[in-house]
Amino acid sequence: MLLLMITYFYKIGKVAFLHFIHTQQRTIYMIMSCFSHLASISQQLFFILLGFFGMGFLIGFHELGHFLFAKLFKIRVPSFSLGFGPRLITKQIGETEFCLSAIPFGGYVEIAGAAEVGQGDQKEAFVTDEGSFASKPFYQKLCVMFGGIVFNLAFAYFTLILLFMTGIPKTPLMQNSTISAIHSASAAEKGDLHVGDRIVSINEEEIGKNPHRIQQIIQPLALKEVTFTIERNNERITKTILIGSKTTDTATVGVLGVEFDLIATPPHSFKDAFVLGIATCNTWIKNIFSGFSQLFSRTGLKQVAGPVMIISMTIKGAAAGWQIFLLLLAIISINLAVLNLIPLPILDGGQILFYSIEALIRRPIPHKVREYIHIATWIMFMLLFLYLTTQDISRIASPYVDSVLTFLHLR
Repeated sequence: MLLLMITYFYKIGKVAFLHFIHTQQRTIYMIMSCFSHLASISQQLFFILLGFFGMGFLIGFHELGHFLFAKLFKIRVPSFSLGFGPRLITKQIGETEFCLSAIPFGGYVEIAGAAEVGQGDQKEAFVTDEGSFASKPFYQKLCVMFGGIVFNLAFAYFTLILLFMTGIPKTPLMQNSTISAIHSASAAEKGDLHVGDRIVSINEEEIGKNPHRIQQIIQPLALKEVTFTIERNNERITKTILIGSKTTDTATVGVLGVEFDLIATPPHSFKDAFVLGIATCNTWIKNIFSGFSQLFSRTGLKQVAGPVMIISMTIKGAAAGWQIFLLLLAIISINLAVLNLIPLPILDGGQILFYSIEALIRRPIPHKVREYIHIATWIMFMLLFLYLTTQDISRIASPYVDSVLTFLHLR
């Protein structure tokens, strides 16, 4: 009897449950859809926060270099601050006040006896006692100023060695000079280049595995004949190719019309990873120096990523996996190091230039002179910042604008 009752209620419950599912199907679908959207939004927020954390970490690591070199030479550091905006955490440890602010961009280390315009309220900017920056010999001042740059480069070298040990997935950040596709009616097709060819040299300049260098060489050579050495089926062939051209808003640039292989890097032993990591980092440093040398040309500025684009790329890197995220941070870290070598007063390179001049003339540069130069440089940087930000927003929004115009049949 009990078994019959259990069976009866089971069948009744099953029918009722199926009826409920059938009648409330739309509601259940909407609830599941909402949960799916919430999960997607949460994931995106996580990657956004991770991207901001990555940028904040690089800036903090740079400032840590200045801090540790100052401590090495027994120079007082009254404050170490990361970020800007409302203060989240403030803690006094020894003679240094450590501060973390809400927005993780920017940061500074206040060094006793090293007055810097635009660094807020500096408690010991003009002191000259034994524990001050001003009283130290020139080589120690240079070490402190180079500290941030050294730390940025050290992070890049360490990260690339680590990544070569673990392996790197396919990414446009790691290409080689082997052709994977040739555009129709391009200079490459007319010049009889084939998929699988590896470009060895251009006009007798060795390329190695660096497709970025290929682009840099070709861009100023529009409509000119160029000598290529390629490797095809383990044989080296020399070809003379007439470079094509593409007109942009500001200039006519040379184009070859090829795409290069994206390579997945397998894990290597520590010894091989060390060699590959150092070599790859050196190549990136060379490429970035080359890019910065063209920065203030109109064509060069068109190719520069501003703050919005850098944040966007960092967030996308975080979403692409930890290897790609670390690789992107390593490249940004090299950019920070090279940027800080530019001899402008608001950068480490400018401070190094000032202290070098003072060492030569054997007296400090008047503070007012420094202040005026700083203000002029800040104005220039703010204009560049606004220009690059506008350019970044235009780049990011352009595909969406094109889609809307196409949908409205306006394009």
